[in-house]
Amino acid sequence: MKKVKKILERNILIEELTHKYYLDGIEVNKPSVSKLIDLLPHHVFDTSFAETPEGQQILDLAIARGKHLHKIAENFINEKVTKNCCEIKSHFEMKEWLLWVLNKISNDYPESEGWEIISELSMIGKEYVGTLDLLLINTKLKKYVIGDIKTTKLLAKNKEALQVVLYNDLLKERFKQVKFSGFELQSFFVINCNLINKQIYLIDEETLLKANTEKEEILAILKSLKI
Repeated sequence: MKKVKKILERNILIEELTHKYYLDGIEVNKPSVSKLIDLLPHHVFDTSFAETPEGQQILDLAIARGKHLHKIAENFINEKVTKNCCEIKSHFEMKEWLLWVLNKISNDYPESEGWEIISELSMIGKEYVGTLDLLLINTKLKKYVIGDIKTTKLLAKNKEALQVVLYNDLLKERFKQVKFSGFELQSFFVINCNLINKQIYLIDEETLLKANTEKEEILAILKSLKI
């Protein structure tokens, strides 16, 4: 039974095409974590290759792969079911590996020891919104772990670290709203689901320090835009 999920989740709907967030049916006019990261030019993803039909096809397939694998993770964690995402061979190969990883996480953080695994937790903060891919939380130990699923060919560890740091701040806001106190972040990890860079890794302290510096830079830019 997903006890913590019921406490943390809210009536949030995300419009898939526009990525707009709605809370109780009302549009939330706040930037997403992805939009915030784009405020730093060196983190903006270069899509100029998609100006050709071949490049656009590559981009479309990459977006589809990301959506499919995220949905597979959500179905497995929330419903304990494994569904086929599509007929693309590379997606199937990554699906099998991702399910293996999620099974390992379930074994390493067992429900019998108080752990709950939450997928796709959408949150609305004071300044921005975002959806966390994976949250491992233990109310007995008062510890939690934040995980992110990536499907990109190229690793961008600094950008990924910035993303999870921003998610963590959203989560801490939510903790305050539901009166969760004394919870300690144990670690951040990334599951990279791509045949070229298939791996799981923790985000190191040095990278996190840089991410926190960039977070403050982003929030300063956001504040200036509102003046």
